Amino acid sequence: MAIMKLLDTIHKGKASGDHVLVLSIDIKEQEVLNTCEGPAIRDQKQGCPQGSCSGPALWNLVANEILQDNWPINTSIQAFADDFVLVSHAPTRVQLESQINESIAKFSTWTSKNQLQISAEKTNYLLISKLVRGSTIRWQGERIKRAHAIKYLGIYIDEKMNWNTHLKAQSTRATQLYHNLLKIAGKFWGVPLNHRTTLFKTVTERVLAHGSVAWCLEPTVRIARKLSTIQRSFLLAISGAYRTTSTAALQVILGIPPLHLQLQKEARGTALFKLRLPLSTNVSDIDPSEIEEKATGWSTRPSEHLSPTQISLDDGGNINTGLRIYTDGSKTEKGVGAAFCVLTDVNITHRWSTRLSLRNTVFQAEILALLKAVEHAVTLPTQQLTILVDNQASINSAANPKSHNSIARKIFKLLHSHPYIRVS
Repeated sequence: MAIMKLLDTIHKGKASGDHVLVLSIDIKEQEVLNTCEGPAIRDQKQGCPQGSCSGPALWNLVANEILQDNWPINTSIQAFADDFVLVSHAPTRVQLESQINESIAKFSTWTSKNQLQISAEKTNYLLISKLVRGSTIRWQGERIKRAHAIKYLGIYIDEKMNWNTHLKAQSTRATQLYHNLLKIAGKFWGVPLNHRTTLFKTVTERVLAHGSVAWCLEPTVRIARKLSTIQRSFLLAISGAYRTTSTAALQVILGIPPLHLQLQKEARGTALFKLRLPLSTNVSDIDPSEIEEKATGWSTRPSEHLSPTQISLDDGGNINTGLRIYTDGSKTEKGVGAAFCVLTDVNITHRWSTRLSLRNTVFQAEILALLKAVEHAVTLPTQQLTILVDNQASINSAANPKSHNSIARKIFKLLHSHPYIRVS
């Protein structure tokens, strides 16, 4: 919940178009010894003893004072135990520096009052902005360093919010676990297969799943590819298979699902049932299997064909009058999408768009957009109109009466029964 609250605060600042600054504060762990000459303070080098019954309650009384204080505009504070983080956003660098320095002064007053010390060398800030030069932030005269990524509750948040740094850290941890597994399991000796699988599911997968609700709710193609690379080495160690064996085959043989799907499942379950967070609703309700379905049987009668004037591979970009429908489909690391818009002269009169599964291809997105455009054109009053497509493969498929693509067949039948619809 703490990391999700922090990300929500950051996204709100970015949505307003401001520069966002995240300051991670490290409080020194100290031990107070009562001596005959008074209390003596010694810095902790290897952590503090845990398990005190009254410790958390007493700390909450101390921390609640600063958490309930009034903070500058567009500035908020949150904490998990002794891990504090300040988030501030502003439209200009000067205003951002003013807000964060005022917040630091307030926090410094609280630490002095409660005899706490800040580790300035471990305290750093993250600037999520297009500004090249960072802000000048000082803590009791000592300058705070700017970092490209900060670690909060085991999750690395980088300045581009693309989770590159976190995935690199996860890969490093996985490599260590992989080498530990090789010490006890070889291809022909060591821990049995079922025990290796259990170790992977209960140790490695649990380590990699840490904080997945924050970064794996909607895994991109890049994240899925990276997680597949991490998982592959463990699958080879578990199965003892040749290194040329494909990752998909290893997953099927061992009955272990792809890592990004497993983490996405757990992340969504946590978001829905534990955090009560609403999931994104912009995912298409179109079944991906329906798009990928292959048509069977006879496509159409041999005598049925489209009019030569209905299908054209010539550039129709010079058409600027009358009713036109523009379609498009694309695929990036963020997802797959299909869309079309209707133009009457120079005015957009209708729009449609949808988001598809990451496993769908550009061609599938393009031909789906063409289908939806034709279906919409059929509902319009009978008139001469042109559907403009920027994908030649989808036009050829839709015009082919022997196509085995189920969507292409639907388009062909609609165009054949409505000859006034032209595709270019």
